[in-house]
Amino acid sequence: MTDKSIVILSLMVFHSSFINGKTCRRKLVEEWHPQPSSHVVNWTLTANICLDFYRDCWFLGVNTKIDTSGNQVVPQICPLQIQLGDILVISSEPSLQFPEINLMNVSETSFIGCVQNTTTEDQLLFGCRLKGMHTVNSKWLSVGTHYFITVMASGPSPCSLGLRLNVTVKQQFCQESLSSEFCSGHGKCLSEAWSKTYSCHCQPPFSGKYCQELDACSFKPCKNDGSCINKRGNWDEQGYECVCHPPFTGKNCSEIIGQCQPHVCFHGNCSNITSNSFICECDEQFSGKKCIYIHTYTQITLILSMYFKLNVKYFLYF
Repeated sequence: MTDKSIVILSLMVFHSSFINGKTCRRKLVEEWHPQPSSHVVNWTLTANICLDFYRDCWFLGVNTKIDTSGNQVVPQICPLQIQLGDILVISSEPSLQFPEINLMNVSETSFIGCVQNTTTEDQLLFGCRLKGMHTVNSKWLSVGTHYFITVMASGPSPCSLGLRLNVTVKQQFCQESLSSEFCSGHGKCLSEAWSKTYSCHCQPPFSGKYCQELDACSFKPCKNDGSCINKRGNWDEQGYECVCHPPFTGKNCSEIIGQCQPHVCFHGNCSNITSNSFICECDEQFSGKKCIYIHTYTQITLILSMYFKLNVKYFLYF
């Protein structure tokens, strides 16, 4: 038996004690961090292999609503989700450094089946065998989900034991421009575990892709069960329209149809007669339903008054 076979056999025996897998504990919601972060993944079978992709690998609660009908038991290193621009480092343990192993970028199907394509050496992540710590080139960390498996120059691969990793790289859509504030300063740039991107989660009363719109209806301006129609605008603009139910009316549905309202009688006092009628008691010089007409004699008096004032003024200046 060769040394390589002994090492692989030892790994398989060692792995049998961890076959139940572990639960990968992580946040289900992450906030975007402005500066790149470094992530170190320990390429080992001793502590970070999970089995159930939807439960153990993501630590989903029992109430999490997601379709798990197509779930498969795929032993793997705890899945990783990172931001575009983050740094990924693979750290191998000494027991894996003897065989000539490397990491290969493969399709999802090859990832599940641990299928190594021996004709695509350009898909190898590193130019030498995995030993110690290696930084993954950024070309393997573009936006999307990437699948990496362990491959060997010869002999069986420990990929099926769980030495494989899927990495999802996300970008953010929380800025209108590179110089603008995240979510216009009115929300947080977040991503849930199953989301492909980071997006704005706005604080009330703001809404919109970048939280740039003010939701005026959130203030509930329409009284008496009126319906509010939001006329969305920028955060520094406010606009809404109330649809009122009879007998209410007015901008905020706070007025009653046929009842006295402020300034309904322009030059007089308003008195309610019934629940839907009123009368204006006009001042002496005015008349009309809403006291808007001036009496004829009053008009003549005003005209004469203005005439004499003008003549006096003309006389004084003359």
